[in-house]
Amino acid sequence: MIEVLLAMVVLVVGLLGVFGTLTGASNSIGAAERAAVMAQAGQQALQAAEAVPYADLADSSAPVQTSATSTTNPTYYLSGCTAGACTAYQWNPSSTSSAESLAIDTTAGKVAPLSTAVVPVPSTSGCTATATANCQITVSVYVFVTNSTDSICSQSGVTCASTTSYKRVTVAVKNTGSGGPLNPTYLSTFVSNNVGGLTDPLDGATSSTSLTNCLDGTTTVACTN
Repeated sequence: MIEVLLAMVVLVVGLLGVFGTLTGASNSIGAAERAAVMAQAGQQALQAAEAVPYADLADSSAPVQTSATSTTNPTYYLSGCTAGACTAYQWNPSSTSSAESLAIDTTAGKVAPLSTAVVPVPSTSGCTATATANCQITVSVYVFVTNSTDSICSQSGVTCASTTSYKRVTVAVKNTGSGGPLNPTYLSTFVSNNVGGLTDPLDGATSSTSLTNCLDGTTTVACTN
């Protein structure tokens, strides 16, 4: 009888270990699925922003800071906030010097600073951005459009339309459901207005002058074509 009891104890301990392993594997698979959805949602938001005409590429309202203490909340990196609405965003979480002014246009801006993406449970209805109880995965998608200045605008012969050389679009996707990942997924890109210096940087303002010289053997000549 004692041997039977000992065998049962060993069996139970072994089964508990197996169940723990299966639970851990299931959690890892779930986290990987959510990470894949986060990356896909981020890519879609980034591509949607890139498709917006440059003049309309701006947040349609001032992003609101919802946490000033949690670094896993994308709005933690907003600054210049008054009554929640902010004017600058630190696009590089590791560097406070990367803060740039937000491009906000409440009239023409076509980029929503915050939206909710959902993945419905298979064969289950009632999963929407506003009713997420039946959703398998829910994520918050933050889109920050900032004004970026390129040092090339200060170089001789290069003309920029304004002090804003480009607009930087930073997308942060945060898992708002249970489980991991806890950290947001970040994606970023530049969008240019296609307004700048000369058509050919090797050519000058006229066909007889050049801003860049080339060496032809031992002779310095104008770089053309």
